[in-house]
Amino acid sequence: MPPSSLSDKDIKKMQKQINGIRKFISDIEKMGGKVPTALSKSLKYLEVAINTGKDIGDAANEASSALAKYEKDLTSACKTVDKEMEMVCEAKIARKWQARSVNFTLSYKNKNSVTSKLIKKTVQRYTPKLVCKHWDYCSKTDKKASK
Repeated sequence: MPPSSLSDKDIKKMQKQINGIRKFISDIEKMGGKVPTALSKSLKYLEVAINTGKDIGDAANEASSALAKYEKDLTSACKTVDKEMEMVCEAKIARKWQARSVNFTLSYKNKNSVTSKLIKKTVQRYTPKLVCKHWDYCSKTDKKASK
């Protein structure tokens, strides 16, 4: 049975194979051969699909970790009240799990959501590095860390 997900090793192998195909195409063109434009376009689309899939997986993992930390913090806050109110507090947290999950998946306004992280990763990947380095939205450095 095939694995349910691709590992980083699998993705690197695919990227290496794509680069090998590109080199092969370049060698053909250097010898005067013509490579169909559709092949080059398809190769580019494949590369974008692979990179986007990796970014989605990374964003989902990061969002899942952020959600787990958020829920842990909420539950910890319930420990600061008396025992009876603690149970009420935990019940409120449990009742809203679905809304939190949707928020951490789809809300582009939540900086820790899958959607927000995917947008950021995509911008970081495809925006020229010089522009991205100076653009707060896609800059990888945290402002707090630089102070």
